[in-house]
Amino acid sequence: MTENKSAHDKIFEELVTATKILINEGIMDTFGHISARVPEDPQSFFLAQKLAPSVITVNDIQRFNLDGETSDNRPSYLERYIHSEIYKARPDVQCVLHTHSPAVLPYCFVDQPLRPVTHMGAFLGDAVPVYEIRDKHGDDTDLFGGSPSVCRDIAESLGSYPVVLMARHGVVNVGNSVREVVFRAFYLEQEAAALTAGLRIGTIKYLSPGEIKTAGKLVGAQIDRGWDHWSQRLRQAGLA
Repeated sequence: MTENKSAHDKIFEELVTATKILINEGIMDTFGHISARVPEDPQSFFLAQKLAPSVITVNDIQRFNLDGETSDNRPSYLERYIHSEIYKARPDVQCVLHTHSPAVLPYCFVDQPLRPVTHMGAFLGDAVPVYEIRDKHGDDTDLFGGSPSVCRDIAESLGSYPVVLMARHGVVNVGNSVREVVFRAFYLEQEAAALTAGLRIGTIKYLSPGEIKTAGKLVGAQIDRGWDHWSQRLRQAGLA
């Protein structure tokens, strides 16, 4: 029990730190949330109770099953099903993040695909998939990921990719750890901004399949370096 408690404490602290980093770096707004799968129980995950991200502490973390249910009677995010359905569909995923990442958001409502243009975006693969809620639910929905059925479709659109966009709504990142997802969220934001700037200047030369494969491996090994940098920025800002 002691080992599990210690492991859980570390996860809770990482989820809180991740939230602070994402806010401080301008990626997460008032309505974002990040979760982590329970290491010893893949059928469960941790996610904070329904609060503004900036006030979340380790005492606010709830435990859910893969149906998005919890015995904790505190309020829960309606969009917890985004997390539960992705964990259900993707056993490899250990962390799920939902944001309205500012530079990425335009790619949720235009016909321009979000494709990698620098080595830091190689992890994206050939192009970021987009979940279109209108395909099954028409054009009079709230665009929200608030039901298991909608979120099951989001997970299906994600497929084996690390990111999926929700049309006219936001972004979902996944990965093998909390730190990896924060790293990917930061560079997804940067990649979207770079692509948007490039489209204004001239013809884009996207990454080739070979560059995507090779650069993705190199950059993916630098996750802790990013975490250390952003954590230090929190301390310097008095937010740690």
